[in-house]
Amino acid sequence: MKSLQRFYNDKDTKDNVHNYLIDYLEKEAIRRVFDREDVSAVADAKEVIDKAFDNLEVLFDPKVGKTEQINEAR
Repeated sequence: MKSLQRFYNDKDTKDNVHNYLIDYLEKEAIRRVFDREDVSAVADAKEVIDKAFDNLEVLFDPKVGKTEQINEAR
């Protein structure tokens, strides 16, 4: 889990990996279109990639998910 957190904290690497995966997916989609193959799974794959990277934020960003505590007794 520590290595995943280091990956999350390294914004440049994280962004490069995300961009690489999306670029590769786009190239694969184009190849499949030209080969007249089914490309319906490509949109699902992009959604999964995006959700996985969003989930890193939920797991490791201390700001996400924390709500401001208000003392109602005052």
